[in-house]
Amino acid sequence: MFIQTQITPNPNSLKFLPGKTVSNSGSYEVTKKEDINNDLVRNILSINGVTGVFLGVDFISVNKVENINWEEIKHIVISLIN
Repeated sequence: MFIQTQITPNPNSLKFLPGKTVSNSGSYEVTKKEDINNDLVRNILSINGVTGVFLGVDFISVNKVENINWEEIKHIVISLIN
């Protein structure tokens, strides 16, 4: 599956567009992996440097700490979405 990424106004947030529905429950944000019963979100939150995940109907936005580069974690997020 080809997953597009889109920059956001926040340099520590990146939007992932998998081209399919990712949330049937509307939009929501998660910052603690213990707060969600969703394996994808829990796995993304387990990546070193990730601070939050926001799910929309057809996108996933990932927030990270400032001192980690996107190149270090972007490919991991994409592999988890696939």
